[in-house]
Amino acid sequence: MAKKKEAAPDTPEQQEEKKSPLMKIILLVVLLAVVGGGGFFAYTKFFAGKKEEAKKEAPAPALEKPVMKDLETFLVNLSDPGGERYLKITLQLKLSNEAVLTELDARNAEIRDAILMLLSSKEYDDISSLSGKLALKRALTGALNRILKQGQVLDIYFTEFLVQ
Repeated sequence: MAKKKEAAPDTPEQQEEKKSPLMKIILLVVLLAVVGGGGFFAYTKFFAGKKEEAKKEAPAPALEKPVMKDLETFLVNLSDPGGERYLKITLQLKLSNEAVLTELDARNAEIRDAILMLLSSKEYDDISSLSGKLALKRALTGALNRILKQGQVLDIYFTEFLVQ
């Protein structure tokens, strides 16, 4: 009968081959952890600090104080068919520069006349809605900017708006 060969104990080379894949995986995991940790450290040390410094170094834009001018109250009859309604309105103008202030004072009669003519040409239905008020602002701004030479009106604010 044939005798079975007894399995010879594994040689050191065979044992090393069995451990080798496991050892490679462990080394790969350790290597990735070291490289990842080093990359994170380098990023936080060198790059994140620069962003914070850039934020600190960049000066906040200074808010310029707008040039504003209050106008006297206007009281006009609206051009409704019955002629029973009137508009009482007070305006504040936001101007492009200081020079416009002196020009507004010098041309006060011309400015008031343009505003009065424009306001008295409106009917109640023209100015009663939000879109009507916005259209009135645009029309007033355009009328005033056609008169002014030293600068312009950037915006108009209604500080009082009463229709009866």
